[in-house]
Amino acid sequence: MGVHEINFALNLSYNNGEYLQDSCNTSVCWDAIYLQYVFNGILLPILAVVGILGNALTMVVLWRREMHSSHIILMRGLVVTDTGIIIVACVAMTPYTLAFYHPELRYFKNVIYPNIYMPCTFLVMSIQQCNVWITVATSVERYVSICHPFKASKWISKKKTKISLAIITIVSIIYNIPRCLAFKTKTPCVEGQSSGECFVLMTTEFGGSNFYHFYQLYLYTFLIYVIPLCSLLVLNLLIINELMRMRRRRAGLNIQEDNEANLSLVLVLIVVVFLLCQTPGLLAQFDTLFDPTVMIKYLAVSNFLFVTNSSVNFLIYTAVGRKFRKNLMKFFSRVFRGSSFSEISRSSQSRRGTVGGYELNNTTYTAVSEETQIENLEKMRLKD
Repeated sequence: MGVHEINFALNLSYNNGEYLQDSCNTSVCWDAIYLQYVFNGILLPILAVVGILGNALTMVVLWRREMHSSHIILMRGLVVTDTGIIIVACVAMTPYTLAFYHPELRYFKNVIYPNIYMPCTFLVMSIQQCNVWITVATSVERYVSICHPFKASKWISKKKTKISLAIITIVSIIYNIPRCLAFKTKTPCVEGQSSGECFVLMTTEFGGSNFYHFYQLYLYTFLIYVIPLCSLLVLNLLIINELMRMRRRRAGLNIQEDNEANLSLVLVLIVVVFLLCQTPGLLAQFDTLFDPTVMIKYLAVSNFLFVTNSSVNFLIYTAVGRKFRKNLMKFFSRVFRGSSFSEISRSSQSRRGTVGGYELNNTTYTAVSEETQIENLEKMRLKD
């Protein structure tokens, strides 16, 4: 099996049932495996924890009632698929890589990994395809909203967005079904072993066919890399050009245009990170260009970038997205500063034009001290 079979493949070849890493007998090969150990076994779990926590906070914000636009629906799809990629990649890669230096994990490497390889491959490939095309769909939505604002209400709606997400999901699942038919497990691995002690992955007749080779190499490369990356590059260059035009006439921007520009800037940064992290995976599709040990090192870095892309969007949302940051602060404020007294105060002050310790003055909020809040309550009691 070539490395192009999955984006984060761990083995360059099964070599008639033998893992390439198992047949390492040179220091150069073990140096490559050690680099894989550092990235997949040590750095990846740390990145996964950070990424899942960030994505969880992102979900909390994006599922708030005030976050309900078509763009937000696409962002929800993006964060769900990002989280799926992190979980499946970490489950598949980390224990397997650690097993080379921790004998207690040999059972995972010899028994569990060969049996979960096909479902994990199917899952991560389907999720990756969803993630890539949701990113493209989000860019299309931003392009229409920014570059053709008068047509946006006709072309974009929450119903159409949900239908688009459903189509992307269904097509991704159906497209990746052949991957489940390309390999099978065999036990024992070698003569003399007890059945069930060790499993090995074998290529099926379908997996070795010319059709499957074309499907998993050329179609995968074009559908996951070439077409989406080119589309994202063109769409976001057009968006950036329009944002620069809007910036030059910034004095004439209304609130709606300013919000649309901010949402588009967030997307542009997400796409830039996407391009930087996903492009190295394109070269990994052509394993014959490199020495196998070089490819092990290259895959260690490429796989880490692949998961990094799904782990850092929270930082972009927080640093650049004004509405996202505002809602995140509301969430933390409710979690860490909520009290029965403040709830009573807010309820009473709402009748006097104050909300949550702030006095409403036209469209601005002026901070009100605790003493003033108590004084207002006393005045209300006297009037009653």
